[in-house]
Amino acid sequence: MSYHAGDRDEHVHGDIKNLVRNLQSPSVDMRWKAARSLGEKGEYAVDALIMNLYHDSPGTRLLAAWALGNTGSRKALPYLERMLDDEDPCARLAVECAVQRISRSAPRSRNHV
Repeated sequence: MSYHAGDRDEHVHGDIKNLVRNLQSPSVDMRWKAARSLGEKGEYAVDALIMNLYHDSPGTRLLAAWALGNTGSRKALPYLERMLDDEDPCARLAVECAVQRISRSAPRSRNHV
């Protein structure tokens, strides 16, 4: 059986959709496993995670921020920075940690010695 690049993308996006759904699971274990898996998907999961930064549930916002921090994606920084004043202290802490993690992992320019 052969796969085309489009087949892989469809599979990845379907995977991400299911994992995002699991961020709202009644099972705490399933929510954290979904967040960890989304963080491991890297850039593929960034857009879906950014959308979940604005979820009504503080727990979902926390997990989305945590997972974004694990992606290391600089694309997420402006969205995370907007959430630094989240009303929920736990979600806010996750956002702060994600910003720090991404900022530290950002590649330095060649002009730095």
